[in-house]
Order: sequence, then C-alpha cells, then structure tokens
Amino acid sequence: MKNENSYHHGNARSALINAGLLLLNTTPANQLSLRMVADAAGLSRQAPYNHFKDKEELLAAIAECGFQKLAKSMLHAKSSSPGAKEALADLGEAYIQFAHESRQLFRLMFSSELTDLEQFPSALSASDATYDILKSVIRKLVEPELLEERALAAWSLVHGYATLCIEMNLENATQAKARAKQFASLLVF
Repeated sequence: MKNENSYHHGNARSALINAGLLLLNTTPANQLSLRMVADAAGLSRQAPYNHFKDKEELLAAIAECGFQKLAKSMLHAKSSSPGAKEALADLGEAYIQFAHESRQLFRLMFSSELTDLEQFPSALSASDATYDILKSVIRKLVEPELLEERALAAWSLVHGYATLCIEMNLENATQAKARAKQFASLLVF
C-alpha cells in the first residue's frame, strides 16, 4: 500500500535512505525490511531492488548517511573550540550527544552483524572521515609517533562510554554531556 506522501520523482534512492533514517527513530535496524522502507517512502515494494541489491546494501547507505551526519556535528564542534584540548572535549561531547539522539542509527553504524562496511567503500570512507576529524585534533596535541595510539585511546574511551550509555542506560544525556569534558582531561597528552 502506497503512502499518501508518495514520491513521484527520480530520486527514489534518496527517498529510501531518508525513509530508513526516519524509521530508525522507532524501529531497530535489524527489524527493518526493504518492504517497510519502500512503504514508508511511498514507493512500490519493488523500488528498493532497483537501487540496492539487498537489505545490507540499504543499511550500508543509511549508515553512510549517519557517518556524514556525525562528521558534520564533529566538524561544527571542532570549529567552535578555541584550542585543541577544548576541541577534543567538544568532539567527545558531539559524539556522545549523537549516540544519545540517534541510538538506532548509532547502533547500525557500528554493527558489523548488520552491515560489513568493508564491503561498501563509500560507507567505509564516511566512517574513516569521522576518525580523521578526531586525529586532526589529536595531531595538534602529540608527537607524530603517538598519534595513532592516542587517537585510538580517545576514540575507545568516548565510543565505549557512549555505547554503555545507550545500551545500559549508564547515564542520561545531560550527565553524558558533562562527562565528555572530563574525558578530555583523562587522556594524557
């Protein structure tokens, strides 16, 4: 059954991705189906197969969009900071806030069980771009030989915390925002 807000244009691929993003507000990614996404986009149930070979490819495209949104948020946080240490704290805050506000999307982005980003170069590139933003800030704080290990430590700390918050309800969004500032001081630079 077609949605009343049917798309009658040539950008069905984007409509499907956007519908998938909207559905993630209420539905876990593992419960999405191509049929459900097509219905939400107001497209025929055949439409997804014209743009994606299977559900995993659609989920990779949605994850790619999530990484682009996360990168945009991180770049904004970075550009608003007066110095590298403040930028690091602000990146952590943006990352944790994204996880809180987009729980299902965040889970999808980091779930190799749902989609193997290695199989989808543009999604993998979008993922790498977020990590590169973190590295660009840490590069200003450490000697070149320490960049990789410190970037991995910073990412692990913030990602682990964000995951604990959304999976175990460790702390609410307000508490998490304050915690991000503390994490930057825990990292020895």
